[in-house]
Amino acid sequence: MKKVKKRQQQLNGARSVNGSSQRHEEHVSWKKQKLVDIHQALNSDPVDIETLRQAAVSEGGLLTDDVRRKVWPKLLSVNVFNLPSKPAKNVRENHKDYNQVLLDVRRSMRRFPRGMRADEREVLQEQLIDIILDVLRRNPQLHYYQGYHDIVVTFLLVVGERMAIAVVETLSNHHLRDFMDPTMDSTKHILNYLMPILEQVDPELHDFML
Repeated sequence: MKKVKKRQQQLNGARSVNGSSQRHEEHVSWKKQKLVDIHQALNSDPVDIETLRQAAVSEGGLLTDDVRRKVWPKLLSVNVFNLPSKPAKNVRENHKDYNQVLLDVRRSMRRFPRGMRADEREVLQEQLIDIILDVLRRNPQLHYYQGYHDIVVTFLLVVGERMAIAVVETLSNHHLRDFMDPTMDSTKHILNYLMPILEQVDPELHDFML
C-alpha cells in the first residue's frame, strides 16, 4: 500500500513538472514568435507601423529595451539620424519651471533601477532635469505638470539623452498635448471618461474605486 501511494505521488510530481515545463515552453515560443513578428515589421518596406503598434499594446509589450529602442522612433516618426543636440548649458537659467522640476526629479529615486550606483543615478537625474527644461524651452506652448518627469525618465533610461528629447518632444506635442495646457480644464474633461471606460474594461476595479 505504501509503495502504491509513493508511486502515485511520484506520478503526480512528474505531471506537475511536465505541466510547468510545457507552460514555460509555450511562453518562450510565444515570445520568440512575437519578436519575429516585430523584426519582420521593422524590416518591411515601408515599415509595418500597425503591426508594431499592436505589438506595443498587446500582452508583453515590446518585450525588451533593445526592441523598444528600435520601435519607439518608428511609432513616433522620429528621425534617428537627425536628433536634437544635447541641452545647452544655460537651459536652466531663468526658467519658470526649474524649481518644480528640480523638486520632482529629486523625489524620483525609485524610478531608477534598484542597485544603480548613486553617482550614476545623480548623472541621470541631472540629464532628466535638462531634458524636461529643454523640451519646454523649445516649445513655449507646453506647460509642465507634476508627473511629467515620470514619463520622461522612462525614455531617458531606455534610449538615452538625445533620443529621449526627440521622443518626448513628439509625445508632448501630440499624445500628451491636452495635459500640457495652461489650465487643467482639458485634463478634467478627459478624466470624465475614466470611470465609464474602467467600468467596461475592469468592473471589479471600477467598483473598488467608487
